[in-house]
Amino acid sequence: MHPSITRRTRTCALAAAAVALAAAGTMGPAVAGPDTTPGGPWPQGEENTNAIRSYEQLWSTLESIEGSAKGSFDLSPAPLPSNTGREIPVVTIGDGDTDIMFVANQHGNEYIVSNAMVSVVRGLAGGSAEAKAIRDALTVTIVPRVNVDGFDADVVDLAGNTTPWRQNFDTSCPAFCEFYQAGRGYDINRYHSYSESAYDHPYQPGPDTNNPVPEAIAMRLLWDERQPRLVVDFHHQGTYVDDDGRMITGSVMWPNAEAEAEALGISEEFAGVVTDSKRVVSEMLDALEGKGYANITRYPSTPFPGIARNAYGLLGSASVLYEARGDMGQASSGMIAKQTEVAGTAILRAAADGSLWTRDTVPADTIRERGPFVPDPHG
Repeated sequence: MHPSITRRTRTCALAAAAVALAAAGTMGPAVAGPDTTPGGPWPQGEENTNAIRSYEQLWSTLESIEGSAKGSFDLSPAPLPSNTGREIPVVTIGDGDTDIMFVANQHGNEYIVSNAMVSVVRGLAGGSAEAKAIRDALTVTIVPRVNVDGFDADVVDLAGNTTPWRQNFDTSCPAFCEFYQAGRGYDINRYHSYSESAYDHPYQPGPDTNNPVPEAIAMRLLWDERQPRLVVDFHHQGTYVDDDGRMITGSVMWPNAEAEAEALGISEEFAGVVTDSKRVVSEMLDALEGKGYANITRYPSTPFPGIARNAYGLLGSASVLYEARGDMGQASSGMIAKQTEVAGTAILRAAADGSLWTRDTVPADTIRERGPFVPDPHG
């Protein structure tokens, strides 16, 4: 399932050009955006993080769940700590033959999904028949918050900004290529190695041990340990609307690093990964179909091979990106967290009974593209 891969020469110029293309494709308009239905909700001033668990609260909550868990449950640190030395919590639930891996909050300012992952953990640790069936069939690895520093570390970047922010914390930037904020840190979700070594820098030519992002290395080391059949990476995006002006509450995407797969000589294997990933997307879409709060579209993602969705796809796992709507007030964050929990639990249910791996891909193949960006009127 996990093909052996070799390295090829990559150039910074190609990566930089892709960054520029991505920025052009996702940048919001400078003028007022389209009307929305409904006309909100929007945060008033800075987004309220009171409903999101702090680093200490996250560990405490997971420890509490562990104390009352039914069945197999392990809470432990990731193989490497964050760049400031904080341990990254990893929950492993179940002892089944099929491994599934969920990671969330790689970007420190995309944190509502961390609450959703805690809810998934709580549900899987419970005494319901469904939870037991999932634990018996699967071994589920959940990392509720990868970027523990970017969310709430007591640090200040060289421009005087405080967390939460997108990157990790590493003032030794600038880095190789474009995936960093000078004087602050690296974008974790650009540095996942897809070669033999977890420590390899995905944008430098040839094998090396130059990966500068310990959080990304930690996730790849977890992948090495668990060899998951599926990896789902949970993020936030801004506010977008569909053609009817209805706000988009989430976007999804499968791996799209076909050019790199071809260069590595694994195009056939990668095509199979894409099909399985579309099965997962289709299961999420079906689970959310008819939910009044959900409006899901296709994410217009880029082909950087070091993005988790692409890196783990190139390594042979089905791999899906899930982007929830972010940048909202506290009152609406619960709805988005619930949507994320529903999607994640549906995947585990279908993986446990085996239907996930044979289902059709029609919902993914026919999904609508994400619509235009809408700027916050209070911004």
